Amino acid sequence: MSLLRKSLILIGLVIAGLILGQIILTGLMFVGGADMMKAGDINSLIESMENTAPFKIGIGLNNILMFAVSALLFNFIVFKEKNSQYFNLDKGITAAWLGLSVLLMISIYPLIAYSTQFIQGLDLPDWAKNMDSSSYDTLASVLEMHGPLDLILNLLIVAVTPAIGEELLFRGVIQKELNKHLSNPHIGIIITSIIFSAIHLSVEGFPARLLLGIVLGYTYFFTKNLWYPILLHLFNNGLQVLALYFSSENIKDIDPTEGPEIHWALALVSMLAAIVIFTVLKTKSEKDVISA
Repeated sequence: MSLLRKSLILIGLVIAGLILGQIILTGLMFVGGADMMKAGDINSLIESMENTAPFKIGIGLNNILMFAVSALLFNFIVFKEKNSQYFNLDKGITAAWLGLSVLLMISIYPLIAYSTQFIQGLDLPDWAKNMDSSSYDTLASVLEMHGPLDLILNLLIVAVTPAIGEELLFRGVIQKELNKHLSNPHIGIIITSIIFSAIHLSVEGFPARLLLGIVLGYTYFFTKNLWYPILLHLFNNGLQVLALYFSSENIKDIDPTEGPEIHWALALVSMLAAIVIFTVLKTKSEKDVISA
């Protein structure tokens, strides 16, 4: 089957999942007391709710339908392989690979912070500022926590479901299928990372998610095991939720443009450290292939 036909099938499945997810989300927000008549946008709808738990659950279900279910249905329609085999989930996890992967993730955090800081320093057009502001307000409504139950719910919605669903779709399907049709696997990883970042609809967050996507993409490429990017994604998102919860700060009171300034030298060290760990991962991958 051609790449174009596969792409059209996948796009159709994702759109169908998005539409169904939005219908469910709307229904759950209505159950939560959202004023559908007066509110003019998603954030005012959230603010009108008596209880935001249904909204958070709706977001989680929307992610599952849009990412995980569309990926699983794609395999069922196009290949009909066992999900564990198609998505490379039939292999075990080793401490060495997991440790190196986590180190690679941690090594790019200063570079990620610097990239966000750099974008925030630019004079972005109004449409970009409005989109970023709306995205942040929605994220703040999801991440707002008032107790352990909110923490557990947020870990499920912000860490667990995206880690599984997004990795099934982006690395498990898109990157894998692109690399079947492209002679250069690096191009497939970059394209997948661009799509991964763009779908989050944030200009300020685009470089950060692009870097994250590249790390996840190469981790999958080197290990040929989707469990590693899933666990890395879970680690990254879960760490942010836990950090926010134990900081005792309300995310709605935090200005996303404020924070410790990252010097360019630290970003450079971060990039060099990532290159070193990347090289170790590449060498280990080649040795494992030879010894297999």
